[in-house]
Amino acid sequence: MSNASSSAESRSPTAFQRFLGLVRPQAGQIAFGVVLILLATAVTLPAPWIFKLVIDDALPSKDVEKLGFLLALFAGLFVARALLTLWRNRVLQYAGMRVTCDMRIALFRHLQSLSLRYFDANQTGKVISRITQDTGELYGLTNNFLINLIADSVTVVGVLCFLYWVEWRLALAVTLVLPLFVINYLHNRRKMKTEARLHRDNWDQVVGFVQERVAAARVVKSFGREEAEVDAFASGINADYFNFSRIVLRNTRLSVIADMLASLGGMIVLGLGGWFVIRGEMQVGTLVAFNAYIVYVFPPIVRFVDLSTVFQRANAALENIFAIFDTRPEIADDLGKPALPAPARGEVEFVNVSFDYDLEPPGRGRPRTLTEVSFTIPAGRMVAIVGPSGSGKTTLINLIARFYDPASGEVRVDGIDIRSVSVGSLRSQIGIVLQDNVLFSGTLEDNIKYGRPDATREQILDAATVANAHEFIVKLPDGYSTVVGERGSKLSGGQRQRVAIARAILKDPRILIFDEATSALDTQSERLIQQAMERLMKGRTTFVIAHRLSTIQMADTILVMDAGRLVESGRHEELVARGGLYSRLHALQFQEPV
Repeated sequence: MSNASSSAESRSPTAFQRFLGLVRPQAGQIAFGVVLILLATAVTLPAPWIFKLVIDDALPSKDVEKLGFLLALFAGLFVARALLTLWRNRVLQYAGMRVTCDMRIALFRHLQSLSLRYFDANQTGKVISRITQDTGELYGLTNNFLINLIADSVTVVGVLCFLYWVEWRLALAVTLVLPLFVINYLHNRRKMKTEARLHRDNWDQVVGFVQERVAAARVVKSFGREEAEVDAFASGINADYFNFSRIVLRNTRLSVIADMLASLGGMIVLGLGGWFVIRGEMQVGTLVAFNAYIVYVFPPIVRFVDLSTVFQRANAALENIFAIFDTRPEIADDLGKPALPAPARGEVEFVNVSFDYDLEPPGRGRPRTLTEVSFTIPAGRMVAIVGPSGSGKTTLINLIARFYDPASGEVRVDGIDIRSVSVGSLRSQIGIVLQDNVLFSGTLEDNIKYGRPDATREQILDAATVANAHEFIVKLPDGYSTVVGERGSKLSGGQRQRVAIARAILKDPRILIFDEATSALDTQSERLIQQAMERLMKGRTTFVIAHRLSTIQMADTILVMDAGRLVESGRHEELVARGGLYSRLHALQFQEPV
């Protein structure tokens, strides 16, 4: 079994091989760029031989015409090389940026398909780093790495072949030095890969830390933790500094050794070639040309060391990117599934539903988030969900919207298991106002029509009016064109809440979910929202989560959760009279004796 497994692993493509598969759409442009690289390299190779002809032929014979022709040819070659290089860079830079942009789009699209569990488990800054910095490494891979690797490889192979034709003994001496470059690289390759990956991991933590602290700047300042956060940031930066210093030192050592080997090769050519000239076995011009050709062999090999650094950095980035691509969405919107019939009636049923945010089975003493919850809510009813913090209230609505799937049991809408219909058709009939409402950094109008982009201006105004948001919006200098800032930072908490409610209203859902929808409002605003909710709930199934029992006393059904279990259900009067958990919660809030 283990042998089969290891065999499968050995056949699995590397991150770089998978990347090559993704550049196929740009294969034509890249192939054309490679041709231009070959042409630019080819027109460069004759230059040292022109030196030889000048020294050995034109100058001894004092042939001015031949000298002029050789100089013109030399100039023409380098003009052609410059034009080909310019064309080459334009083609490959376009292809490289297109590959990078396509990768970013594909990565963002895949992230949109992932379930909430992925975002619960991964730091926001780390995810952002994948889209911005890791994909940025691809540009260097498709340009600096690709161009130099091909150009230098062709140059080295072409020059060596030519040198063997000119003087095989000198060419053999040069070739004997080359394995030392390979040994130098292989000796450090494994550590280079490890250090590059560690650098990426450290940097991910730094980026995640910065993103989190910038987003929570108000909290940091309210607790006077600025200096402590600076110290924590400095600690993370210094940890990456020491690791990156090792990378720099290793790359420097590689380059120094490679440069020494190149000098050794040049010394061998001068010494052995000089001996051949003294013995009359080689012309001076040939030695000069040979020595000039050495510049085309050893410096490119030295550059290979720098290219290995680029490759290792890009390879670490590719491994991070493909780790995301390999993450399969827990809840995939299978286009082959039928749509939930629209408009839905809105009947919601839980049948022995159990759930845990941790995918591992619950251990001894650690209960599930939900355990065998069952209830049926007829269409058009208002349902209130109450209970202590951590009792599973928000988990219920997460399962209704299918942000997660139950570990066992079924969640049904109109008698249909929601796992058997497409996710899009289900969520299109659900409107949600979360406890922590997030607005996007656009205009108020854009935010209200986020779930219904084709809404008319009249429909937007009606939704805002029903949500009691229209009055404060028209008082703003730019009205509905007011830019709300990142996460709606230019609005008060109550204003953001009402805009979020208007956004849900405009969607015209059959099932409404309010998760602490009035928690950020003052008493007057709360009363207005409750009036709006009462109008909205007619003909719709509504779930309301609230700690304020005053907002849910008119509910048709109250579900009382405790430690992941449904412990009570009924109307307000019934539950108060029953003397159970709901009665105790009611007494605590209104200071009534139980």
